[in-house]
Amino acid sequence: MQALIILQRQPLREQDWLLDVFSSQRGRLSLVLNRPQTVPDLFTLYQGDWQPAQDWPALKGWHRQQSWPLQDTALFCGFYLNELLVKLLPRHEPQPALFATYQATLNGLHNSPVADPWLRLFEVQLLTQLGYGFSWQQDSSGQPLQAGQYYRFVPGQGFSPAASGLAGADLLAFASGANALPLWRLARAVLRQALDHVLQQPLLSRELLLPARAAGTPTAADAATGRLP
Repeated sequence: MQALIILQRQPLREQDWLLDVFSSQRGRLSLVLNRPQTVPDLFTLYQGDWQPAQDWPALKGWHRQQSWPLQDTALFCGFYLNELLVKLLPRHEPQPALFATYQATLNGLHNSPVADPWLRLFEVQLLTQLGYGFSWQQDSSGQPLQAGQYYRFVPGQGFSPAASGLAGADLLAFASGANALPLWRLARAVLRQALDHVLQQPLLSRELLLPARAAGTPTAADAATGRLP
């Protein structure tokens, strides 16, 4: 039995489901669920196993371990996490550290009224684990950032000195773990550039996240599949 979380799910044929799964030991993979009486929920930790089948491995004997029932903005944030993982995680490559970070992020979204810190920390870890990380304490040439210097962020390289832009003092404060809303906003702008450089395609969940803050939760159908309309 292995720990796993469902990232996306969609109907397959008449009564089967195709699941996009993040497993603690096997990484991301697709599994088929044949004629289930119930369908596994999103944002829920399961213990399960699978067997070879004709098209995709078949999920067998899954058991719920823990659930994070996200609501309102946190639900859209959860869809955002899942879309990042589906688009960026290579298949069949174990990512145990990232799996633990994903669980911690879901727990934070469920229990905290503020989503930004959890999203930013997840984005940093995702980029780092996939080999796209960069230093928040050194510039792109390896020199320590200076508190009195301004910098610009260059995707794929890191921070470069500039006449204006990002204050070195703010970058160093974020790197030291300071908890302040302006720093989380700064990190969001930087990490968005970094992720866009890797993704090279828009995220639907990101486009809908801001309107969702005012409009409420997704529909029941959206929540059932894990895919936004």
